[in-house]
Amino acid sequence: MTTASALRGKRVVVVNWRDLDHSQSGGAEIYAWQYARTLREGGAQVRFVTGRDAGQSARESREGIEIHRGGSRIGFNLFALLWLLRHRSGIDAVIDPACGLPSYSPLVLRRGTPAFLIVHHVHQAQFAVHFPAPVAAFGRWMERVAMRRVYRRQLTAAVSQSTATEMREQLGWTGDIRILENGADLSSYDAADAVDKDADRIVVLGRLVAHKRVDLVLDAVAAVRARPEFADRNLLVDVIGHGPESERLVAHAAALGLADKVVFHGYVSTEEKDDLLGRAAVHVCGSDAEGWGQAVIDAAASGVPTVARDVPGLRDSIRNGKSGWLVPDATDPEVVTDHLADALSTALVEAADPTTRVLRAEACLKWAHKFDWSQMRSNARDLTTEMLIGRAPALPDCHNPRDSRVAV
Repeated sequence: MTTASALRGKRVVVVNWRDLDHSQSGGAEIYAWQYARTLREGGAQVRFVTGRDAGQSARESREGIEIHRGGSRIGFNLFALLWLLRHRSGIDAVIDPACGLPSYSPLVLRRGTPAFLIVHHVHQAQFAVHFPAPVAAFGRWMERVAMRRVYRRQLTAAVSQSTATEMREQLGWTGDIRILENGADLSSYDAADAVDKDADRIVVLGRLVAHKRVDLVLDAVAAVRARPEFADRNLLVDVIGHGPESERLVAHAAALGLADKVVFHGYVSTEEKDDLLGRAAVHVCGSDAEGWGQAVIDAAASGVPTVARDVPGLRDSIRNGKSGWLVPDATDPEVVTDHLADALSTALVEAADPTTRVLRAEACLKWAHKFDWSQMRSNARDLTTEMLIGRAPALPDCHNPRDSRVAV
């Protein structure tokens, strides 16, 4: 039986706590929707169960996929479980990404109905950032203990080698972990156009949430601007993205004396994003951790190298010294800021030379173009087929990530 025939007519549910239209959507939502689309194109009947944001309808159809919405940030898991329980007789498989926590779908599915757990990254440290202590402790237990027990007999994947390692080390995961990497919507940027980039323009791309640590990036920019060698350079920052940290970050920029140097663009269209990235010389990411550096690949696809902390996810998506610079991480935010500032200084000095900008852009594009959506979609179809018919395709496991198979 081929992959295509195995999917045809199968009733598959993708459960993801946000969809593309959610006000806090990000890379995980693009990933989940790409998965849903590839199953639909393979002939499956796909339903997408997700949370309901303000102004969203409870149900709609898009690209042949039924979208069912309900529940807020806290109530979504209960909504998803009740929906799955109510419809379980008409479900052949569930795709269950863990964006913090999964839906725990095996608790309510019929015996023998497979669920595919996909872990973006481990959130043990992030729970304390977003929730009060008792809730954070419960969240850590749900991820470390309950998730492992509920999904112990299910197919499991991580989106990067770093996430697989975190699952082993922080969650005590002992079962098989596949790697199902992210993709990217790649622009048609030409490396030769890097001669026209603004050598003084810095970009920050991604959702404005606490663990992204955009505040540390702004601190690093302020530190670089204060250095004598940059006295004659007009460093500017474009912040692309929206989220609950927006107001605090605007105030923080003002407190650093950067009010007229930082533009918070909020949510922008793909065309606007590509235009801003096309003008930028350096992308900076201060995240505590990522499952995969989606913003890093988006920047690289526009010839923009990234300065980032050497943390899970970012170390997977950056070719250190080629498509960007990884700086040593630390628990002290001031030390992290110093490291980011030093690397940003190096990047900006390099960016002042047009020829060097082009060479760096070529390296970035060569790396980025290894991560379009076609590979992820092909692997997703194969893994779903494996769930349905029990035949394992040849896919990389957590000991053979993409980094070991390619060179830049």
